[in-house]
Amino acid sequence: MIKDEGANMKTFFLSGVLGLAFLLPAGARTWTDVKGRKIEAEFISQSADAVLLKLKNGKEVAVPIKNLSRADLAFLIEMDTDAPAKDDGDMEKKEEADEGTAVLPAAAADPAWDKPVPREAVLKAPLEVMEEKKGDLVQFSSSNFRIIADGRVSSKAVEAMLEACELTFIYCEALPFGLANRFTPVEGKYEIHTTGEKDDWVKAGGPEESRSTFNPNTGQLNVCLELFGLSSAGRGGDSGTSLLASQMILHVSRCMIPEIYDRNFGDWFKEGLPNLLNMGIYEKGKLDYSEVLSETKDLLLGKGRSGQKAIFKKEVVMPKIPELIEKTIGGEPDQEARQRFLGQSVLLMAYLIFMEDGGKASGLKQGLRYAHDFQKNWPKSIKAANQEEFDRKKAELIKKRDEMAETATAMIFQKRPWADVEADMTKLWGEEGLKVVFPGGKE
Repeated sequence: MIKDEGANMKTFFLSGVLGLAFLLPAGARTWTDVKGRKIEAEFISQSADAVLLKLKNGKEVAVPIKNLSRADLAFLIEMDTDAPAKDDGDMEKKEEADEGTAVLPAAAADPAWDKPVPREAVLKAPLEVMEEKKGDLVQFSSSNFRIIADGRVSSKAVEAMLEACELTFIYCEALPFGLANRFTPVEGKYEIHTTGEKDDWVKAGGPEESRSTFNPNTGQLNVCLELFGLSSAGRGGDSGTSLLASQMILHVSRCMIPEIYDRNFGDWFKEGLPNLLNMGIYEKGKLDYSEVLSETKDLLLGKGRSGQKAIFKKEVVMPKIPELIEKTIGGEPDQEARQRFLGQSVLLMAYLIFMEDGGKASGLKQGLRYAHDFQKNWPKSIKAANQEEFDRKKAELIKKRDEMAETATAMIFQKRPWADVEADMTKLWGEEGLKVVFPGGKE
């Protein structure tokens, strides 16, 4: 089922271009807040909410991200302070090597990229849940995931959440697209935090209008059980439990999208793929994608098992594909427009994965492989002796990044004219009983 949890939330991605750490000459710079007040301070570090600065007197102060000027935000966006700096000798060797090396080497043979797209994920053994109480919190763990709850949670809800997480993890790793969880586990587990009651959720800063929040910088998911239609202990009808499992599928699949894909392909991909994977039929110990095309069609027309209101009526009206891949979900004006965008993105991703080239996903494999290999050869840091050299090298790298994204996108669509892709989509979805209409195209 397509969800739009957190559609009303705005997120700022304060990290560097392709994870690159630019090493600027040490020293202070002028920082300006939204009211125009200025201070001279040296950048120390940044988190999701604040930047740590060192004043001339040596005092360190934390300034909320939301208080910074546009110029300061632009400065932070072009930095990634997590990558370790190398010493000058290593850096010089790296730069010398890079000068004579193409950004993208020839791809080595890797059978993982040649695998067929799987139609199901199955647990190898029944789910085993370990329970542990730590202070006021209760932890429920499976092989790869941990739920941290503010109280007791019913075994039914716990099993549904953990099983959906494990199955999605298995399925994403089996896809021939280089998917892998890009976040660091905590004590060997990926964590999900649950709050039982709505009042506690709001007191802790959770948005009243959204039952879950997802931090794209850490991969952490927070959910409120009561807002899913369940009791504070996760007890309730099958619909609430199903929604909870559905949210886990969305969460894990978002975490499995490598950063290079996340940053360089539009929301049609990074929202379309998780929502497509949410079309799978979740059963005990199994996630089934054998009926994914009919499930997608039924959901868009309001005939799905969820009983969700139709996103489209008798036909799916699409924008031109170039317009769709340039859209962002945050740029859509309202909930209805966001749902249409998600529906159109799912339709496109279903075509690329399960329909194009007889369901071989040939174009998607090629484009993602290109981006994946580009990332492996991308320099983690560069040395800049002064601001002018820094600006020049940064511009060159950004140009290469943009060229990579354009080339990879063209490869995903088999380098065909957009009209041909749209005609092929219309034809193949028509064979599945779904009428798809593009502006100026033939039905």
